[in-house]
Amino acid sequence: MIVAIGFLSGILTTSAWLPQLWRTWHRGKADDISFGYLGVLGTGIVGWIVYGSASGQPAVLIPNVVTFALLVGLTALKVRPRRSALSR
Repeated sequence: MIVAIGFLSGILTTSAWLPQLWRTWHRGKADDISFGYLGVLGTGIVGWIVYGSASGQPAVLIPNVVTFALLVGLTALKVRPRRSALSR
């Protein structure tokens, strides 16, 4: 039961990133998100990945790996903006 709560919590917190990523993708840029925020958050997520891996807790590890992948995508849009879908 506690593992199920962990996975549900991981799904919810990870999916909370999807609207931000969606908005950023459609805008084509992430100029309103600071590098400091991305760096601190990314460092924290890597810490959770290490913790989840070392402790053998997939409910910690898996959602944080997915969250880190989403954060990398957001950072890529910050570093290299794409042409906005709205400006075509």
